Amino acid sequence: MIHFHHIGIFAKNIALGKRFFQNTIKIKKKSKIYKDINLGVKVIFLYDKKNICYEIVAPLKRENPVEKVLKSKKNILNHLAYISDDFKNDIKKLRLQGCAPMTKVMKAKAFENKNIIFFLTTLGFIIEIIEK
Repeated sequence: MIHFHHIGIFAKNIALGKRFFQNTIKIKKKSKIYKDINLGVKVIFLYDKKNICYEIVAPLKRENPVEKVLKSKKNILNHLAYISDDFKNDIKKLRLQGCAPMTKVMKAKAFENKNIIFFLTTLGFIIEIIEK
């Protein structure tokens, strides 16, 4: 079973993304900035009044998944993320539904080094599965 966690949005830098959301939807809470060398990104989680979580993802090092997306101006609203109660089984379910893994299983610093994986769904959008 998976449960909604956040909306992932790519930005040139954390400050730019943070400023936009603070001025637009009034952020009530924010996390620290996580720097993840393995993924090549830094992220911050912002929460609005209804506790919807927005993850701002920005480049950390030269090789990162953000630069190409920003240059193409496609998939800036990059992914929907879900926490998985049964990570391996949920991955199997997604594959059986025809979803294509975009990455291998990786550890993510922002989630206390728990496993994550990204899929391109059959509907054409990206989802991230986060191990509980």
